[in-house]
Amino acid sequence: MEIQFITDAQGNRTAAIIPFDEWERTEKAKDILEHVYLAGIIKERKDSEPTINLDDLLNAEGLTRADLES
Repeated sequence: MEIQFITDAQGNRTAAIIPFDEWERTEKAKDILEHVYLAGIIKERKDSEPTINLDDLLNAEGLTRADLES
């Protein structure tokens, strides 16, 4: 894999150019890790009590249950 670097006037690396295939593979891996992370949070909180009920949350956002149906 060939990586090209963009540097500033002092020679400090400010950006990298990588092949698109590598970037795409990295994005897919990031999406998978995000799903694994969220699944862990859901598992942790599964049996816990909600900190706010749905109606209070909707009210705080200026919504109602009817808004969810539209």
